[in-house]
Amino acid sequence: MIRKLSIRNYKCLRDVTVDLERFTVLVGPNASGKSSILQALDLLCGTYGVDHPSNMDGEILQSLSRGVTGPIEWSADVEGQWYRYRTHSRKPGRDSRNLPKTEWGGDGRGFSTNPDAGWTKWEFRPKVASPLPQRVLLRLEASKLIQSNPSTLDPTVMAPDGSGLHSALASIALSDPESWQRLQKDLHQIVPSVIRLRHQMKKGVGGAVALLFDMVGADSLTANQVSEGTLLVLGLLAALYASERPTLVLLDDLDRGLHPKAQRELVMLLRSLLETNSDIQIIATTHSPYLLGKMEPNEVRLTHLNDDGSTACAPLTRHPKFETWKDEMSAGEMWSLFGEKWVVEQEVNA
Repeated sequence: MIRKLSIRNYKCLRDVTVDLERFTVLVGPNASGKSSILQALDLLCGTYGVDHPSNMDGEILQSLSRGVTGPIEWSADVEGQWYRYRTHSRKPGRDSRNLPKTEWGGDGRGFSTNPDAGWTKWEFRPKVASPLPQRVLLRLEASKLIQSNPSTLDPTVMAPDGSGLHSALASIALSDPESWQRLQKDLHQIVPSVIRLRHQMKKGVGGAVALLFDMVGADSLTANQVSEGTLLVLGLLAALYASERPTLVLLDDLDRGLHPKAQRELVMLLRSLLETNSDIQIIATTHSPYLLGKMEPNEVRLTHLNDDGSTACAPLTRHPKFETWKDEMSAGEMWSLFGEKWVVEQEVNA
């Protein structure tokens, strides 16, 4: 489990440290850095893993904070062990077409760049097993979840945007019938109108499979005939029940398209997954006070932009009046009352 994340010079995250729980929800205005925190976690885990693409350094450099010339850094505390990623141009001040220099670090505490302190410099990606969690960052889109064609050469894998959902679910149904039944049960818990899921081969489409929904009052509905919320929940479950199950689940806009009651059911489902899978950690973003109403205050992190466009982030429990109201209000009610501007004010007064 990642207990703390420190980020410097990535997009609007000029200098941000976030303490993380097993279930953490980020809330704040649009463009205040919530999604960037998820992206930073995704990239950090990728730089250590064998799936790190060769062009990742270039992509990272193009995402540097505007006007900032210092290196981009992520550091993660995994059960008391720090791991770091750092990248910068070999020719400061030039654009990202210059080859980057990267450093991976492990086995050392703090942020020293001295190799003697435990950091190892690499010109290329190390071919080692990742010490960081297997992660998935989901930005599910209903338009992608509807499509029946596989998203990649591997039809058993759903893409982060939801492409390939149908074939990925068909793979689960064929290879792991027990998980397939649990997935449908979980879906029914959140969306009670869904009775059963089935698959049907599509003629003349290269072996593509179509997903069919048996609903209350109607059978054999296609994916484009059910609600966006139903598809988004199903995409999340497909990722959680995949054969290579992630241990770090990053969910952008968790409440999107869901009725308030379904939001609460989703949080309860995620909690049950955490209870039965001790190695899973979930970090999500939301804009919903209804969803926050099912979160503990210590699980909520608020973001807001400083006057210079950089992100400030703080736990809800750090609000000056938290102790006064903690026994009277839910996390969602406190957020609705307090807002997020106090995060910036607190940082200025610190």
